[in-house]
Amino acid sequence: MANSKRKCTHCKDRYPTEQGIKTPAGWFCCIDHAIAHSRKLQERARTKKVNKAKQAQAKEDKASRAASKDAKRRDLKWQHGLTQKAFNKMRVLEEKLWFQERGLEPECISCGRPIGGDQWCCGHFKTRGAQSGLRYDRKNTFLQHNHRCNMNLSGDISGTKTTRGYKQGLIDRFGEEEGQAIIDYCETHSDPVKWTWEELEKMRSSFNKRIRELELIVSQ
Repeated sequence: MANSKRKCTHCKDRYPTEQGIKTPAGWFCCIDHAIAHSRKLQERARTKKVNKAKQAQAKEDKASRAASKDAKRRDLKWQHGLTQKAFNKMRVLEEKLWFQERGLEPECISCGRPIGGDQWCCGHFKTRGAQSGLRYDRKNTFLQHNHRCNMNLSGDISGTKTTRGYKQGLIDRFGEEEGQAIIDYCETHSDPVKWTWEELEKMRSSFNKRIRELELIVSQ
């Protein structure tokens, strides 16, 4: 046994057994290697502890984000904001298509003029505040100047000295009978509608699908 050798746990070289140091952590060729290996094990343990803590924190953060996302999905105000944006964009495209199919230049429902230096928007005949049940109703929304007529004239429903107004615009566009029918419909459908967040998500999905279809065929 005097010539027997053992492999050092730290450096992996072989040395005479009687010259080495045996510890619970292994056999070492010298005290320095025993100390170095001990420090290595301690560092490995610390790293493992840190990684475990990071994994736990990541898992907690993921659960927190999921809970926050779920809470936001249930927030009707947030859902309405996204759904209204999608609906408005869809209606502007649908209106452009209506004029495009007839070979006409798009015009504002309130003043009857082309876009000019303004922007097009989805103009509500009855505002969301007045009749919330019509906020996603096609019969209540038509192409309108965003700044001039929608914002500056609050929709210009009855007209001014220089504009015909929303009501007359409906009659000019669709004729006396159909135009008045749209006005009567909007005037009488005043009951509020309470959508669930699930319904709003489903509606928004449908609006976005329609938008993708329209973007392929509507001249921009």
